Amino acid sequence: MADPYATRTPDLSGRPDGPPPWQGEVARRGGVVIGPGGEIGEIGDERPEFAVIACRGIGTLAPFARLDPALAVLLWIEHVGAGGDGSRANGLLLALEDFGAPVYAIKQGSVGGPGDRRGCTSISAELVTGLLAARDEIAWERDPDFDYEVPAAAPGFADPAARVLVPRLLYADHDRVYEHAGLVADKKRERYELAAAVTGLDPRVLAASGWPPVATGGEWRD
Repeated sequence: MADPYATRTPDLSGRPDGPPPWQGEVARRGGVVIGPGGEIGEIGDERPEFAVIACRGIGTLAPFARLDPALAVLLWIEHVGAGGDGSRANGLLLALEDFGAPVYAIKQGSVGGPGDRRGCTSISAELVTGLLAARDEIAWERDPDFDYEVPAAAPGFADPAARVLVPRLLYADHDRVYEHAGLVADKKRERYELAAAVTGLDPRVLAASGWPPVATGGEWRD
């Protein structure tokens, strides 16, 4: 039986705009939100304790994820920076490789949307504030689809509410596994095409999209 909630085209009609409600909390805790210029910057005379790529969306992107430099730049291109010339993106990649502190993607919007879909959960400022407060105690796990790290466990967060931290589980809880699988492929392809259009972009950023799929070797065994 076909999944009535399946879709191959993400609906972005509910994608939020305006400044993230948690932006001030990032600064209060010693972090910095990387802007469209790609500069990490400093807080007074001190280097930030962490950096944030501010993301917006209503689908599969996790509310709070830890990123390696190449994936951070890819999400920056998607959500923050302008395309075209890759010089700013490449400069950000070099800066993040030298940063020496965590880089997070923090999302404004919801997980599992649009809002009429089963399990759609809004990302509140309180949720982000709690994760920022607990960030040094989070147990991270690698997301098998997008290769960033998501909170497997965090102080103050328990099931079922904590399922929003791991979107693939949230989708599975609401019988949307096939939809999630389709959206993962769509998002990887979308990010690849977005990065491929940036002239002179470091190939490591393009590779961070995870697209196209790579066949795995192996032999059938009895």
